[in-house]
Amino acid sequence: DSINKSLLHFHSTASQRIAALFPKLITRYVAWELLKVFIVSSSAFVLLMILVGVADKARDHGIGPDIVVQLIPFLVPEALMFAVPATCLFSVCVVFGRMAHDNEITAVESMGLPKSIVVGPAIVMAFMLSLFAVWLNDISYAWSHWGVERVVLESTDKIVYSVLQKEGSFKSDQFSIEVDGVQGHKLIQPTVIINSGNDSSFTMTASSGSLVVNPERHSLQFTLDHGLIDNEGSFKLVDGEMSQYEIPLKSPDDLAKATGNPSHLYLSQINDEIEIQEIRLNALRADLAIDALGQWMTGDFVGLTHGQWERNAKEFEEQEYRYSRLHVVPHRRWANGFSCLAFALIGIPVAMRLKAGNYATTFGVCFLPILLLYYPLFMYGLNGAKMGTLPPYSAWLGNVACGLIGVVLLVRELRR
Repeated sequence: DSINKSLLHFHSTASQRIAALFPKLITRYVAWELLKVFIVSSSAFVLLMILVGVADKARDHGIGPDIVVQLIPFLVPEALMFAVPATCLFSVCVVFGRMAHDNEITAVESMGLPKSIVVGPAIVMAFMLSLFAVWLNDISYAWSHWGVERVVLESTDKIVYSVLQKEGSFKSDQFSIEVDGVQGHKLIQPTVIINSGNDSSFTMTASSGSLVVNPERHSLQFTLDHGLIDNEGSFKLVDGEMSQYEIPLKSPDDLAKATGNPSHLYLSQINDEIEIQEIRLNALRADLAIDALGQWMTGDFVGLTHGQWERNAKEFEEQEYRYSRLHVVPHRRWANGFSCLAFALIGIPVAMRLKAGNYATTFGVCFLPILLLYYPLFMYGLNGAKMGTLPPYSAWLGNVACGLIGVVLLVRELRR
């Protein structure tokens, strides 16, 4: 009897331990399956995106393989930024579609365990991926953008030389060059036309010359030997001496807009920029009010209708638009990142309901509504927030819609 009681106690204890162990084993199994599919699919997607991005940069800027290699580290975060939400959805569609098709979820229910044991790891993974995607958005829009700009800027002279060797001419918005030939770094019979703005330009011709980039001044240094400078009919002869002239790659206004663009600021910089922008707007309002009051009091009605007021009003509108965008940027990046969670909430119940072994079918059924619902709502909210017609948090419209639908579908599936 004592032996039988000991055996029964051992069997009962072992059964309890095995029953307690099953949820952990299932959680690890689901998490590992999701992680495997995510790593493989995201790696393939990122590789494809990098190849496409490199091809676009090479076509747009005429860059060679040596410059392409320098761009790759800056293109990886951008590729991951687009890959993570899509591959997160793809992963849950593959894993839960296969588990439902092979009746693995039914087997879990037959053990008396709830479906939430299977769903939990996917929700946690999607949440963690969302945080990672927010960080990727921040890195891509700021660090990657300026990294690509820096590499292209520092390689401008190489790009110009490469194009001149192949085609004999190079043209951009700021300047154009035509040569008879290129010998190493020596330009033979170069003709350089520099656009100074306001429809004005001047031309430089020389027997020979060379180019070198100046990254700090965002310009090219053009050195000419035995040349002639034509500045709108005013000629200057360069005979027997080397002279250097600066070719701007970007105008001061373009540089100011580029560096102040809210889209390319880090999230950590946004609050400080908002405070600075508020001060700037208040100063503009005060200046406009003082000018208007002075003209009214002096009866300068001609001044009130002067074209300067249109320019001032345009500047004020631009500053207000920037102020709106500064408030939108954080919401946009967080909403972009948490699209992973919104997509997963839809993908999990749909895959469980379809029970399709063909993961492409499941992914297509999930992605089509997302394409028709999420992105139009996201763009509508984002554009309205930028223009100031909608509050900044309108960038979350797509996430909220997909999240609510996903929660409803998931609750129904867990109760079924």
